[in-house]
Amino acid sequence: MTFQKTAKTVTAPRTKGWTLVASQILPVMAIVTLFPVIPKLFQQFGAIPNAALLVPMIVTIPSIFAALFAPLAGVLADRYGRRPVFLTAVAVYAVAGGAPLLLSDLAQIIVSRAILGIAEGAIVAISSALIADYFGDQRYRWVSWVGISTSLAGTVLIAAGGILADVSWRAPFGVYLAAFPLFLVSFFVLDEPERSAVALKSAPSRFPWKAAFAIGAVTLITSLLYYVEPLNIATIFSDLGAGSSTRIGLVQALTSLGYILGAFVYRKIHARTLGQLLCLAGLLIGIGNAVIALGRTELVVSLGATIQQMGGGMVIPIPLAWGRGLLPLEQRSRGMGIWATAFFAGTFLCPPMIAAVSAATGGLKPAILALAVVTIALSLAAPFLGGRSASTSVH
Repeated sequence: MTFQKTAKTVTAPRTKGWTLVASQILPVMAIVTLFPVIPKLFQQFGAIPNAALLVPMIVTIPSIFAALFAPLAGVLADRYGRRPVFLTAVAVYAVAGGAPLLLSDLAQIIVSRAILGIAEGAIVAISSALIADYFGDQRYRWVSWVGISTSLAGTVLIAAGGILADVSWRAPFGVYLAAFPLFLVSFFVLDEPERSAVALKSAPSRFPWKAAFAIGAVTLITSLLYYVEPLNIATIFSDLGAGSSTRIGLVQALTSLGYILGAFVYRKIHARTLGQLLCLAGLLIGIGNAVIALGRTELVVSLGATIQQMGGGMVIPIPLAWGRGLLPLEQRSRGMGIWATAFFAGTFLCPPMIAAVSAATGGLKPAILALAVVTIALSLAAPFLGGRSASTSVH
C-alpha cells in the first residue's frame, strides 16, 4: 500500500495535531506515573519469590514489548491503514493500563503491562508517522509541541503518581483510563492519509534499511544516556533524605520543567544540522548528570536534574523529526516502528547498564558520573556527523 502526500494532509486541521500530541503522552504516562510507587510495589509484593526481579518488571516490561512489537505495528499500519491500527492500540492501552486496578496477582499484572507495552509501541510509531503525513515540512512544529506537552504531562503525572502512591499502590494505575476519552476523540478527528490512483498502482519502493538503522542507532544511544537521570533520580533524592513519595514526586516534577525549556530551544534551532543539535543536547545531559553525581545537597542535585532535563527536551524530538524526514511516506509507519523499538530498548537497557557500571565504579553516583563523561565525549564528536538540517524532508 503506497501513500501520496497531498496539500490537504500538509494543511491538516490543528485538531488532528493536538490529538496526536495527546496520544504521544500515553507512553510517558506508562513510564513516569509509576516511578514514585515503586517502593509501595515492593511493600505489596516483596514477599513473593524473585520479587527483586519481578517487581521492577511492572515498570520496565512495557518498554520491552513496545520495542519488540513496534515494527510489526508499523508494518500493519502501512499495509492496512494507519487509523484502524492506531484506534485499536489506544483502546487496548486503556483496558490493559487500567487492569491492575482489579488484579491482585503479580504475574497477571505483569502480563497486563506487557500488553500495554504492545499498544504503547503501536501508538508511538503510528502517531509519529501521522504527524509527518498530515503536516509535511511543518512537522517540526508539532514535534516540538510533543516535547513541550509530554514534559508538562510528565511533570503533572510524576506529582500525581507520588500523591496517588501515598493513597494506594493501585491508585496510580487509574491514570491510564484517560486513554478512553482520547480514543473517542481520535475516532472522530483522525482520518486515513489520502492515496492517489497512481500511487495505488505503483510498485512498493524498497524499504530504506540503511536510513532506518541509522535512525535506530542514534535513537538507541540517546535514549540510553537520557534515561540515566529519570530512572535513578528518585533513588538519589531518597538517599539524600527527601522523604515521602509525594515530596520526591513534586521535586521531580519541578526539575522536569527544564524539559519544557529544552523543547522550546529545539523549536527555535531545529534548522541546525543533526550533529549540532545532538552536540548541544548531549552536553546538557552530560553536564546535568555530572552535577547530579557530584551534588551533596538536594538543591545542587535538583539543579543538575533541571540541566539534564533541558537536554532531554531536545534529544528526544531530534531523531524523531530527522527520522520522519528520511523515510518515504508509504513506509513511514514501519520506519517509525524501528525508531520506537530503539527508543524503548534504550529505556529497558538503561537499568542493566547502570547496574553494570555501578558494579565497575563502586556505586550509583560514580556510575552516573562515568556515564556523564561518556555522554560529553560523544556530544563533542557529534558535530562531525555534519549533514543537513535535522528537520529537512526527503520525498
